[in-house]
Amino acid sequence: MGHRAFRVAALGLALALVGGGVGSQERDPVKIGLIYTNTGPLAQLGIDMRDGNLLYWSQAGSRAGGRRVELLTESTGSNKPDEGLTKARKLVERDHVQILTGVIETPVAYALAGYVNDKKVPLMINIAGADGLSQKQRSDYVFRSSFSNSQASHPLGEWAYRQGYRKMVLLASDFAAGHEHIGGVARTFVAAGGQIIQEIYTPLGAPDFAPYLAQIRRDADVVAVAIFGADALRVVTQYAEFGLKGKIAMIGKGGLTDEAFLDKMGDAALGVVVAFNWSAALDTPENRRFRESFESKYKRPVSLTAESGYVGAQMLARALESTKGNVESPDTFLAALRGVEVDAPRGKVRLDSFHNPLQTVYVLKTERKDGVLQNTPIASYPNTSQFWTWTPDAFMAMPSYVELKGKWAK
Repeated sequence: MGHRAFRVAALGLALALVGGGVGSQERDPVKIGLIYTNTGPLAQLGIDMRDGNLLYWSQAGSRAGGRRVELLTESTGSNKPDEGLTKARKLVERDHVQILTGVIETPVAYALAGYVNDKKVPLMINIAGADGLSQKQRSDYVFRSSFSNSQASHPLGEWAYRQGYRKMVLLASDFAAGHEHIGGVARTFVAAGGQIIQEIYTPLGAPDFAPYLAQIRRDADVVAVAIFGADALRVVTQYAEFGLKGKIAMIGKGGLTDEAFLDKMGDAALGVVVAFNWSAALDTPENRRFRESFESKYKRPVSLTAESGYVGAQMLARALESTKGNVESPDTFLAALRGVEVDAPRGKVRLDSFHNPLQTVYVLKTERKDGVLQNTPIASYPNTSQFWTWTPDAFMAMPSYVELKGKWAK
């Protein structure tokens, strides 16, 4: 090779290194760590949440903001805060994830909050609705794609009073989420003029609800329920078996008739009314695409936790897009998360200044359509805030729903 040919070849190699090699080398992937539950009464909820995340990233080609995205998953048992914290430490300190997501249970979310604050790692909670985490204990690093626990409860209590119900029994799982979900119903029902005549709290994973159903006062005209997962399947079916269906109305939070278990509930679920921010029956292009994609990929019904997992991934992707993948600049990425707005399967969602979704809450009635059970929207409350009609300061000045457990019944 002559000197001129050698110089041309060398120049070509240098240009290749700058233009197509070293200079354009793809950045390291963004690593997201997902914590989900896969055993116990909340297992199906956790698995669906995980698969909602996986569905979104598969549709996005595992890319956002010009970077590859790796989703690392870690599982826990139901309602195990210590185990959740251990898994978070593993993901952050050993696997070097830059973002945490997932989380089904309120106690686990509370356990993680202090850790992500210390480590300055963004946490996008997909389900756990711990009121405090988006209220008095809000954090620059904690965001939510789902709801605060009492958010959809407030419209439900008001709606119940408008139906003519006046005497309500509360039936809820005896942990923080149960207290918060049921407390919102109680507060607005009482504020409208209704009376709480009895409170019944059941252990998570109760194998038999008959002892608790037997306690329900027969002069009630409505029972409000905050029970979820496999427990919800048992309580709805046993409510009918116990002869209460058709005598005392049953209402509750969305998880009571979650699509993950609805077919198994059968006719026992017919007529049950719940409030939530999503239903598989919502007739929008986004929801139809989501439902069809999930059911085609996983060969099972889509559920509310799958939708929240999907929306959590959607929000993270939107923030990565707006920052061109710059997750290494915490201030820039957190600012992008605060400003996220998405066209989710449930409808338009944006975050309030406390990092909790502002969204439509739907009142849903379980019906059978074309031989299939569904939660049909019968009323809606657009742009519902976690603070309902109160200002944030006024709401947070009131006793928390955990503090009010056992003090509603008169």
